[in-house]
Amino acid sequence: MKASTSIVFLLSCSTRAASGFQLPKATTAANSASKLSMSISPSSIGGLLVRGGAVAEPALQNFYGDALGYFGGIRIPASFLAGSSLAAMFVFKTKTNDGELSTLERRVLGFYHFNSLLAFLLSLNTIASATIAHTAVLHGRFNKMAETAYMMMKREFEYEFVTVRWSFLCSLFCFLGMIASRLLIEFDLLKKDTNGGDSKNKKEIALLVVCSLGALATHLLSYVNQNLWCWQSLIGMTIYLGKMIATRAFVEARPLQIVSVGLTAASAFYIAKIGLRELKGKAGDVAS
Repeated sequence: MKASTSIVFLLSCSTRAASGFQLPKATTAANSASKLSMSISPSSIGGLLVRGGAVAEPALQNFYGDALGYFGGIRIPASFLAGSSLAAMFVFKTKTNDGELSTLERRVLGFYHFNSLLAFLLSLNTIASATIAHTAVLHGRFNKMAETAYMMMKREFEYEFVTVRWSFLCSLFCFLGMIASRLLIEFDLLKKDTNGGDSKNKKEIALLVVCSLGALATHLLSYVNQNLWCWQSLIGMTIYLGKMIATRAFVEARPLQIVSVGLTAASAFYIAKIGLRELKGKAGDVAS
């Protein structure tokens, strides 16, 4: 009995000793693991992944709704510009042949009708292009996944996206020019009155109109140039759109697009011809 009791006692002591030696090791390993996990901050995870060679790919999202919202929403302000410029084209038609208008007034009046026509054409182009693109989005046969909505629109609807943006922005600036010239004509701010004080007051009001609307136009143009993303300025965007239209007309051989390019070139020719005629008339007035 004593021998068996001593054997049991020795076995229990050896078990306790063995467990006593193993527990600190497990505890040390757990503590070291917890310390290691606490020492890695969330901001350093990306760096560890890059150094380890496992670069996380950006998550792709579905921007189907964003495309519908963009092409559907931009038609609202474009419709306002189209309606206002259409009504403005037929204002002052009686003053066009008025012999009492000065040379400056006639030029401002021509500038007014020119801007109203451009604002109407460009805003109407915005509405039509956005409506057609909206139908194409509803068709659904395109890759809707991308990192951002801008990247998806630029990849899947590049021509429609650029055309709608450019047409709307240009129609907005033409509308501002139309408003400025109409204010000058409507309130007779360019007429020279016999009363010296009244004439000076009108001149100051005319300068106020030009400076205030010019400040708004330059501010908007600067902001637009800063947020075009793919171009440094609106001029670069215009050149890019012109190349796209030329490609569709002459490379892809679209007959109606070729006719459109030809008519646009003819319009630019007649605009330049009228402008040169006005410049020659101004030179003749100065010489006389």
